[in-house]
Amino acid sequence: MSRKRALSLVQSFVTLGVVTGLLGLTYALACLVWDTKPFDVRSSSLSTPAPSLPPMPTVVEAVTPPVAAEEADDAPSEWRHPTADQGHPAETTLTPSRLDDVYSQRPGIPAPTTVPIPVPTGFQNTAWQPSTVPPDAALEAIVDGMSVQDKVAQMVMVGFQGQSIATSPELAKMVGSHHVGGVVLLANNARDPQQIYDLTAELQSLAATSGPGIPLFVGINHEGGIVVHITEGVTEFPGNMAVAATGQPEYAYISAALAAQELRAMGINMNLAPVLDVNDNPWNPAIGTGSFGESPTLTAEYGRLAVRGSQDNGVIAVAKHFPGHGSVDVDSHEALPMLQASASELMARELVPFLAAIEEGVSGIMTAHIAVPELDASGHPATLSRQVLTGLLRQRMGYDGLIVTDSLGMDGISADWEQDQAAVEAVQAGADIVLSTRPMKAHVAIIQALTDAVQRGDIPAERIDQSVLRILRVKAAYGLFEPAVALETTPDLNAVNSPEHQEIADEIALRAVTLLRDEADRNPEADRNPKADRNPNDSIPLPPPPARLLLVSPSQLPPATSGRGTAFAELLRQRGYEVTELALDMNSKRRRNTVRATALARASASAGSRRPDAVIFGEWALIKRYVNENDRWQEELIQALHQTGSALTVVAWYNPTAILRCPQGPAFLTAYGNTRAQVAAVVAVLTGEHTPEGHLPITLPEVVPADKAPSEWRHPKE
Repeated sequence: MSRKRALSLVQSFVTLGVVTGLLGLTYALACLVWDTKPFDVRSSSLSTPAPSLPPMPTVVEAVTPPVAAEEADDAPSEWRHPTADQGHPAETTLTPSRLDDVYSQRPGIPAPTTVPIPVPTGFQNTAWQPSTVPPDAALEAIVDGMSVQDKVAQMVMVGFQGQSIATSPELAKMVGSHHVGGVVLLANNARDPQQIYDLTAELQSLAATSGPGIPLFVGINHEGGIVVHITEGVTEFPGNMAVAATGQPEYAYISAALAAQELRAMGINMNLAPVLDVNDNPWNPAIGTGSFGESPTLTAEYGRLAVRGSQDNGVIAVAKHFPGHGSVDVDSHEALPMLQASASELMARELVPFLAAIEEGVSGIMTAHIAVPELDASGHPATLSRQVLTGLLRQRMGYDGLIVTDSLGMDGISADWEQDQAAVEAVQAGADIVLSTRPMKAHVAIIQALTDAVQRGDIPAERIDQSVLRILRVKAAYGLFEPAVALETTPDLNAVNSPEHQEIADEIALRAVTLLRDEADRNPEADRNPKADRNPNDSIPLPPPPARLLLVSPSQLPPATSGRGTAFAELLRQRGYEVTELALDMNSKRRRNTVRATALARASASAGSRRPDAVIFGEWALIKRYVNENDRWQEELIQALHQTGSALTVVAWYNPTAILRCPQGPAFLTAYGNTRAQVAAVVAVLTGEHTPEGHLPITLPEVVPADKAPSEWRHPKE
């Protein structure tokens, strides 16, 4: 069968899927039920089994929980995925009884409830339906008609500079000449929804008319909160930890679903989210509020709902960072972290959310650039480890979706491997897609290195075909071969940043704000004191207008609509406060010195002068900068401001763990992010318009438990 005929057959099956739209009403109703899955892209006809491995006792143990001595012989087989021996999971719908069976074998993974998700006014799923996936024979015909270079190019996703093909010659070359399988959008690529749609439409048009004519994955990091690459004209939903702080799991589904609706309207079909790292190390500089929290079961529960919300609305979810990045205290953007955890610890903690996501049918899992000696004694990063990707994820956990690497340009990899060398090792380890965000010469080198490795026999041709077949299945399932998806010229962007979406984002942000400490040095998070019982001299709420406020605000807060300062200051001025704001650029030593001198002078002024009635310090990346750079500037200024005697409140915009480096006295609250909704929520709490009701999803020694010895919580380098 020719490649052209195969592509035509694929489109015929896609068209056939439209006929099945008579079942759409039933499907839409099912999407509102917790135990409903949108589709399963996995096929039972993939004949090539996972490569055999040498004995790996540590890997087997890593997914085997403690069992009684008489059960030890049976434990490994009992804890394998039910269809792992078939090479991949079978195409079955997990009914409630089936789920019960699965979860009874894996204690610690929360099974989804079977009642409808309670949704607020304004929420609805889209009418999007999964496409009919052609038989593997049709997809295999496409693969057989491709050159080796075009096959490996399908396994490469790239970043680029510019906001259109006209302004990005490298983009035109990578898609039009090298035929990469996908692109990833970064902040510099995004201006507004219309521009993003125009960009993705012309990219899909170029892909359809170049080389094998296969549509592109268009991915983005759209986690919510502080990690979003589109901020103009879209609804900015709070991130994972804020969602978990509300105590409402349905928000994980709803925010992921609505974000997916907006992404798909702009032509984006893959979200490199959700984060499923269990964040039980307060000194972790990389994961922070991207995690749902420190509980494996909570992370699994909220994570699987986020996966479902995205995929129910036509956007591929890529859960990350496997096998778990939350317990380390090194940022893989800066170096290679090492996760020192026993097999039983890994099973009880890191792997729990990923097992839940696999049961949910997650289409992609992203690897972590971390070394896990218990799984691979070589010290190789998980991204390059065959024991981790093939031995553990594929064979032991039974996963047959897409394995996607984190960016190979991060220092956790690039410090010891060139990107092209790392790409070869990642594919040998079991990765289906290698991600490289910079530069173009690295992208070209990766494609060439993979091509050469296949031609030398270092990577079997069958191994490449297996990954390309997985890629085509997913692209077909999400309708990427449909002309209406790839080439639409009149997008419907009405749902993007709609008032209904914004109302839900506002609600989540407001319910998430958490008061960790009031000025009387009491811990509301520990004793749950209602506001009415707090000391009347506390700095939360603020004194009434027209009180004078001094703000030290990070430059990362959204700007005021007036163009004067930040939205935080603007909202306080609108309430009648007299506000002086000092904008802080943490990367400018000169600006830092100016802010420090001015802030201390004003806070120390005599009572009869222009001394502020309250000082609000906005934290940004305090722990990250401390761990990565030993930067103590923020904590030193907070201490100095506290010593002036002014009523001081610290707002942790970036990460609540900043409280670990703050003095005991000031009031401390966290928003878990810096979206406009989160800024407005903090203002509502500070002014007494709303009582803080969020609950911290992680344990911090300064908050809970109160009797934890401080020395036990010092950073290791101290």
